[in-house]
Amino acid sequence: MRRVVLLAVLLCVLGGCGQSDADRLRQRAEEVRQRIHERVDQVLGEMKRRIPQAQQTDPRVRSDGQTGRNTIDSFLTDVVQSVDAYWTKTLTANGHEQPVVNIDWVPPNEAHRTACGTAGQDAAFYCSGDDTIYVAQAFAARLWEGVVSGLPGERAGFGHAAGDFGVAYVVAHEYAHNVQNELGIFQRVTGSSAEPTELQADCMAGLWGNSVYEQGLLQPGDVQEAINTALAVGDFETTSAQHHGTPEQRRDAWLLGFNGGDPSACGRYVPLA
Repeated sequence: MRRVVLLAVLLCVLGGCGQSDADRLRQRAEEVRQRIHERVDQVLGEMKRRIPQAQQTDPRVRSDGQTGRNTIDSFLTDVVQSVDAYWTKTLTANGHEQPVVNIDWVPPNEAHRTACGTAGQDAAFYCSGDDTIYVAQAFAARLWEGVVSGLPGERAGFGHAAGDFGVAYVVAHEYAHNVQNELGIFQRVTGSSAEPTELQADCMAGLWGNSVYEQGLLQPGDVQEAINTALAVGDFETTSAQHHGTPEQRRDAWLLGFNGGDPSACGRYVPLA
């Protein structure tokens, strides 16, 4: 329509149409152009609303509060209880014992001794020596707020660790190491690299994420927060025994568990039995 009107204006100018006719055609062309512009804006707006985006996290989250639903320690506890419920159901349904693990949400400005070394303000690990998950409240709060620094994948331009489901991904990953320990998976690993068990733990964290999705509990942006955090914690130290997987490998491992929720899929990294 716009091209037809503009062509008519050009013909009038070249052919000597009356001034009033040319003015009316120019006005008509402008009206068509404006309608097209408004329609484009409308379509783009609808697309933006339909695509899930990671939401800005609540700036009121505290790392040392004693009460209230927005304290990081209570949030960590809620997440680990959900993860524990998933693995209890999954393992007992397949003839295994109910999982048991200790939890230590390291308070701000504290450092705790562990069988695996010191758990300080950047702690986020599972220690098989004392069967405990250590996550520092200060680290979790910084991750939630998107201000954690020094993550290898993020330094290289991959992902951005932020949001409540980014924190949940970390907790689910560390809990997965406990499951690996209880199932004897660590003993099945050949070689000295941590990569196979780390990627499997990402896959197992994705399994829990799928269970939350199936319950209808995910919010817009949650999946992207988990993916972005998995990318951010990936590393490129491929010759190191502590190499956990590249950003893309860690993302893909989480998605492998999330897309389908089949625990057997995680046997790709280390045999489950």
